[in-house]
Amino acid sequence: MRLWARSLFVVTLLLVIGAGCSPPSVNRPETPTSLPPTTTPSPSPVWFPPTATFTPIPTRLISPTPTPALALGDLVLSDDFESPGTWQTYRNATGSAAYEQRQLTLAVNAAKGYLTSLRNAPEIGNAYLELSLQPNLCQGQDTFGLLLRAADEFNAYRWVITCQGQMRLERLQSGRNLPLSDWIELSEIQVNPLVETRLAAWLYQDHLRLFVNGFEEINLRDPVFTSGRIGVFARAAGDSALSVSFRRLRIYAINPMLLPTATPTVLVIPTPQR
Repeated sequence: MRLWARSLFVVTLLLVIGAGCSPPSVNRPETPTSLPPTTTPSPSPVWFPPTATFTPIPTRLISPTPTPALALGDLVLSDDFESPGTWQTYRNATGSAAYEQRQLTLAVNAAKGYLTSLRNAPEIGNAYLELSLQPNLCQGQDTFGLLLRAADEFNAYRWVITCQGQMRLERLQSGRNLPLSDWIELSEIQVNPLVETRLAAWLYQDHLRLFVNGFEEINLRDPVFTSGRIGVFARAAGDSALSVSFRRLRIYAINPMLLPTATPTVLVIPTPQR
């Protein structure tokens, strides 16, 4: 009886202890009743946005101004500088004027030296002439060019071109020069040893027109010199050497019958009303 009572006491005690020491409940995550809304990803930044394709503006083609008629007649002279004797040649302390390889070359050696060479014939009055030149050594304000209607090297029209690509026309009288035009920038050419420049002069009475590579650059009138020889010159601006070669001279006559005639202006006087 005591054994049974003791066993019952032990069982009761164990039940009481078990009820007070039950393990803690585990907090389990609740199952969501609905999923959160799907988040739309932000667009990636565009660092270099595309731009509209550039459409170039069509280039406007500018037609050259028509050159007034030259009224050229027969070929009077063709000189390829093959026969020495027609141009002045020499050698002195300033430099030299000499024939070489079908051209006439002026070479200035002295500081600020000035050289000229005149052709002995023909006398040019009304004529159109062409002559090519090419600088071999040239820089800065060094100058070269043609003498037109020259009585001698001190009396002539002097066509001056600089190594920087400028030009003007001067009148030489007793060695003193008078500019007949302003300096002109020659945008169509570059004066350098790799480029040959074609000069042309149209001389008719007191009318003087100068062309460079087919473009008319100077158009003026001066009545002082009516005829004379053709010549070339070269002048150094400093102490550097200067060398220029001239080649292929052509002279044409001018036919007055082919010159355009001016249209007379008719003045209309209205009849007074009565």
